[in-house]
Amino acid sequence: MSALTIRLATPADRDAIVTLMQRAYRGEESKQGWTSEADLIDGERITPGAIDQVVESPHHRFLIAEDKAGQLIGCADIEQLTLTPKTCSFGKFAVEPTLQGGGVGKVLMQAAEAEARRAFAATRMVMTVIEGRQELIAFYARRGYAATGHRVSMSDIHSDPLMTRGHDLILLEFAKNLDQD
Repeated sequence: MSALTIRLATPADRDAIVTLMQRAYRGEESKQGWTSEADLIDGERITPGAIDQVVESPHHRFLIAEDKAGQLIGCADIEQLTLTPKTCSFGKFAVEPTLQGGGVGKVLMQAAEAEARRAFAATRMVMTVIEGRQELIAFYARRGYAATGHRVSMSDIHSDPLMTRGHDLILLEFAKNLDQD
């Protein structure tokens, strides 16, 4: 992996973030990597408005990773869960499909955990993964995340049943104690 810069996203990064997330998760381009949801879910992965809300929120830290040329190659959002003390949620995690498996995600995830501790005094990080995505579950397990047993139906989150092609996809929750690093 070449030189990598990780910084907080700004409103000017919005369009590049939307493009990256779409490339990493939807459509044919996403199939170049191993995080693609193209065979499971249709539609936009994220909207520009959603990115604007996150970047401007005091309860979020949206990180981006850039290569040495300043190109956006990864992103991740940390959300302070105000109803669960000292806990943050990790999401909107994407790496350029052609670079997946090269260490960018690992470095970005470590930076996100450090930022959660620094910005929100978090001692715990939670995330969700689509059930059956064993390669993703294994990736997170190698980084210290374990299943909590909590499950949620994708249909409880998204109102458009066509988005999941009629499948009732289940999201599994994983958590990591950030005090152990």
